[in-house]
Amino acid sequence: MKKNALLSLLFLGLASLLVSTTSCDKVKEAASFDVKINAPAHQFTLDSADYLTKSTLEESLFTYQLVNINIDSVLNAAGISSATISNGGVTNTTLTILLPPGSNFDWLQSARVTAAATLEGLPTGTQIAHTGTINPGSSTLDLILDNAALTTFINNSNFYVGVFGTLVGPLPSSQVTCVFNSTFVFTVNPLGE
Repeated sequence: MKKNALLSLLFLGLASLLVSTTSCDKVKEAASFDVKINAPAHQFTLDSADYLTKSTLEESLFTYQLVNINIDSVLNAAGISSATISNGGVTNTTLTILLPPGSNFDWLQSARVTAAATLEGLPTGTQIAHTGTINPGSSTLDLILDNAALTTFINNSNFYVGVFGTLVGPLPSSQVTCVFNSTFVFTVNPLGE
């Protein structure tokens, strides 16, 4: 009888240890959370004089943006002193013509967006989005996301994003003003305190 009671206690102890270990893992999982950060809207102007001597099949850097993701302020806002960052990526990139009114992207053959640690690295940087078929008359392009891993860039806080394009014809006016929008996402995994 004592042997059965002792065996039952041992079994109960092991079962509760298993449950508590599993519960701790679930608490850690539950403490992880995703963060979405919209980079500031980036407005830029293309001047047709800059493209007069270029071949229509030559890719050009239209614009670039320095993106700053302040991890410390994200952690402070969540009341966390330390964490690891994972699953860094982009969830949205759009390119829209603002001026002149009524303009469209019929002059654009293709576009792509890259990320790099330095401005000089943008041409060969990590491609994060690109255009597919550009529908005639489009004034806004929702770029196709490339499922790029951006955790390293986000961990460094500052990185560059560049918008490249290849023209299929001349710009519709002497100047075209566009706005580029992007949204970045990452997972915060709090470390045990």
